[in-house]
Amino acid sequence: MRDGTELPGAKKTRVVGLIQPTYQSDYSDALSDLEGNAESLNDKRAFYSGIAPGYSSTSSFYLFRVRFGVRGLVGEHVNYELVGEYGANALTTIPGGSNNVALAEGSVTLNYIRGLRTRFGLFKVPGSEESLRSAIDYVNFTQVTQFLINSQPLKFSDGLLEYESSGLPAVPRSGVRAFRDTGVQIFDAFSLNNFEYGYAFMVGSGNTLNQTDDNNRLTQYGRLQMSYLFHTPNSTFKTERPDFTFFVWGQRDFPTFENKSYEQERWGTGFTFFRDGYHLNAEYMYGRGMIYLAPYYVNDPGRLFTSKRNDAYGWYIDVGKFITKNIQLEARYDVFEQDVESNPYSREFNTLTLGAQYYFSRNTRIAVNYEIRDYKLGGGNGGGSIDSANAKRVSDAIGNRLGVQLTLKF
Repeated sequence: MRDGTELPGAKKTRVVGLIQPTYQSDYSDALSDLEGNAESLNDKRAFYSGIAPGYSSTSSFYLFRVRFGVRGLVGEHVNYELVGEYGANALTTIPGGSNNVALAEGSVTLNYIRGLRTRFGLFKVPGSEESLRSAIDYVNFTQVTQFLINSQPLKFSDGLLEYESSGLPAVPRSGVRAFRDTGVQIFDAFSLNNFEYGYAFMVGSGNTLNQTDDNNRLTQYGRLQMSYLFHTPNSTFKTERPDFTFFVWGQRDFPTFENKSYEQERWGTGFTFFRDGYHLNAEYMYGRGMIYLAPYYVNDPGRLFTSKRNDAYGWYIDVGKFITKNIQLEARYDVFEQDVESNPYSREFNTLTLGAQYYFSRNTRIAVNYEIRDYKLGGGNGGGSIDSANAKRVSDAIGNRLGVQLTLKF
């Protein structure tokens, strides 16, 4: 409702945008005591120490998101949205280092039938709470959202595959889908006293953004939610509205790898709460089927496991309080575990993010985050003693991270 419709009396055309200049610094140690084929990587940095989207630097200023577009009404029952992304992020970055402008939103919504609003085009799919927010409170997404939900199309990487249980060596073939797809969605929300009920169902191509379907199998998305409004019900659908919301969502996808499609499922449930300057958000997410494990080392391929027996899950809890009109303090703890058929590859990520935000105005704020990271990376190529020892040394080298981000929305 917030992204796909306009309020009564809205302008026929209005400019919208999001600008996020960002600085991040990673305090991981250089790799040391690596053995075997990885010995040449001593004194270098692990993949998880690099700053996205290039991962080649451990400290950088950059324009993370730069989005400009227009949205508005055509007549009384049709609205549209068209937004381009210009920033340095995983949506615009093409493997190899080049950056392209990407279409982030391009949709038309028909509002002729109450209860059955219909949206066509490219837009965010029904899914996790973090993915639906236009700008989250933190500099980075949780690990479970980033690696389980924010999918990236993959391609086979050159290399000798000795064991099927070791997974398929794979590298990204494009930027991430950024929680978006091209398709058609039906949705609406209804108020009853202080309660509000909402739904959204969508089918899409399931392919890279701005591309046609590549396997003749449509991806399905859905989300249901119920909110209790603490004040007079209204239709503004703002994330900071005083309410308690419970939601469930699910996605069934058929990603293509080397001209073959595989089935994968993602679903989650959680709640959000905001009142009197306090917020409390929590969500649990689960994935089954295709699981991609990022590489340990920069410029190496990751490992793709395609069996339905693979799974991954994670959760987060996020608490915060405005201690003054302008200053918000917050903390978020997130857990993400990847369990694949080849046990030596299983991984666990635990991250505590401490944050503070200063609001210059309603739409302009600066955030400071400090991430305390504890990563446990399993095995290696086949889980031999050398590979296991190297994996532990990579885990031990991963340190904490500082992020500072200015956000301007309009």
